[in-house]
Amino acid sequence: MLIEISLFIVAIFAFLLFHINENSNYFKKYNIKYVKYNPLTSLKELLLKKRSTFDFIEFMYNSLDYSIVGIFELWTPVFLVRSPDLINQIMVSDFNHFMNHRDYFTDEHNGILSNNLFALKDEKWKDMRATLTPAYTGSKLRAMFELIRETAEDFVLNLKVEIEKGRNDVELKDYFTRYANDIIATIAFGFKINSFKEKENTFLEMSKGIADFGPFLFIKFHFILKFKKLSKLLNISLISAKYANFYRSLILGTMKKRLDENIFRADMINILLEARENHDIKTSRKWTDDEVVSQVLMFFFSGFETVSSILCLISHELMENQEAQDKLKNEIQDVLEELNGNQLTYEILNGMKYMDCVVSEALRKWPITPITDRVCTKTVEIQDPETGEKLELNVGDKVTIPILGIHRDPKYFPDPMKFDPERFSDENKHNIYPNSYIPFGSGPRMCIAHRFAFLEIKTMLFYMFSDFRVDVSENSSIPLELDPRSEHPYPKNGFWVKILDKKK
Repeated sequence: MLIEISLFIVAIFAFLLFHINENSNYFKKYNIKYVKYNPLTSLKELLLKKRSTFDFIEFMYNSLDYSIVGIFELWTPVFLVRSPDLINQIMVSDFNHFMNHRDYFTDEHNGILSNNLFALKDEKWKDMRATLTPAYTGSKLRAMFELIRETAEDFVLNLKVEIEKGRNDVELKDYFTRYANDIIATIAFGFKINSFKEKENTFLEMSKGIADFGPFLFIKFHFILKFKKLSKLLNISLISAKYANFYRSLILGTMKKRLDENIFRADMINILLEARENHDIKTSRKWTDDEVVSQVLMFFFSGFETVSSILCLISHELMENQEAQDKLKNEIQDVLEELNGNQLTYEILNGMKYMDCVVSEALRKWPITPITDRVCTKTVEIQDPETGEKLELNVGDKVTIPILGIHRDPKYFPDPMKFDPERFSDENKHNIYPNSYIPFGSGPRMCIAHRFAFLEIKTMLFYMFSDFRVDVSENSSIPLELDPRSEHPYPKNGFWVKILDKKK
């Protein structure tokens, strides 16, 4: 480990010295405004984590008020696009010129990350996207909803036990992490667990381990990103062999069992199993074991930390905005009366308008993916919608899209830090500027699982606020101040709330 760290430090400083002059002048040839390159400041931000990820994205977005500006991510020159119109051109209109993400995981040697849908490029990405799309159709989501509903009901039953014991002050992150973990276990991996009762189960332990994106892993990520060949030579990987072997064995073992025993289950494992065994009739491509395992793990990474975080943030916002909470609870009560003792259905949940407003507003203020990117794959000309000036981007040019910055720009969302679900009501949503609300991205590379994420979030909110209300605890973080050491939107003191019986 000491050798790895030493090599990392030496390589970084050598690279900085070599490129400092070249990068300083990079954007001059494009004739656009740019943030002056300061490698020491960039390195300081990376290593010392003075700002949270969310705060840093917002800071960079507000550095210069132009449609497109030049910035440096450490020593990499990147075009930061701040205009919804330009974002639409890049993500939708000229998608064929910006088909791929940046080269994050190409040489990630264990194959767990380099083969997932996010990392795949060009035709291989198209083929895998076509393979996975059936997993998120309405009929598949209806089947999955029953499993999600059962997990949400387990959550509420466990929370009731805690409340009955007088444990009203609750740190929600642990609870929602267990909820997300159990859903992923049943939907992506094909088995049912109850992490509320089995608090130390192996799957939860491994999930927390692989999702722990701490400071050292953050540094290792940038080392792999900038020094791919050296990382491969040193056998450095983001995912350790311990986790890679656990999930590979679990997924492939489940597939073998289903084949041997002719088991059918409407989940992701079954879709990928069919694609592998039939050589994927949609694309005529045969998927390897690593490629199949990688898709299941992508589902995990997309849903484990992100869903638990947004549920915490919604609960916090409703805690601070009791009027919005009351409106949501009233809508839930109306639905319960309509159900008259029957089970909640997929269709009824999706028809809850204020519920949709609450989730949409939370994803505006706290987008699950606060930033995304594209790489120019074919030379293309884009036009600044404000000045009319044209800019030619070349093959290899990197584009960053600060979703968080757009969502919090008062130009598009007045009083952006106010939690106001009414922005998304039928009466008001037509006022939202086109392409300024993109919590899951946009265009063909929009998050494939966004409808599933909405379903997870709404189901939990329905059952939680059917039985409880959240109020301020003496441990609550008000105002909400994010921990700069965390890569996720997590408060310094945690997501503490007071859980009250719905009658109170």
